[in-house]
Amino acid sequence: MNILIVEDDSFKLQAIERCLAPRGDTIASAASLRSAMTALENSFFDFIILDMAIPSHTSEVGAIDTYSQPVGGLDVLMFIASNDRPEQIVILTQYPTVEYDRAHIRLKDFIQILRDDGITNVVDVVRFGDDTPWSEALLTALGEAH
Repeated sequence: MNILIVEDDSFKLQAIERCLAPRGDTIASAASLRSAMTALENSFFDFIILDMAIPSHTSEVGAIDTYSQPVGGLDVLMFIASNDRPEQIVILTQYPTVEYDRAHIRLKDFIQILRDDGITNVVDVVRFGDDTPWSEALLTALGEAH
């Protein structure tokens, strides 16, 4: 499977990569909205693991500071939906809610709200933590994606 991980936290990215390593998937990563959009414009993926709070762009030495986008992942979701792309998505967040339509939505309610708005390729919304249930949920979602 060809997987794009959209995640700006290196600790979380490494944990996701360790979780997926035994599967032998082809993995690409993007640490910002800009790099995620570039990856999506250049390739198609089977699956996207998406953090919702990503910076606008990757910081470079001497460059203008990045700015946090608490709903930057939403731009990725909207791009995929508006272009009828085939990628399956799991949202992986460390927060108990996701900001959507100016409200904080509980993770367990988020998929249905997205589906009600016509975004149907989100397979699961998983809360990342230091324990194993997030990794089990992620692997289950990957297995159910196809």
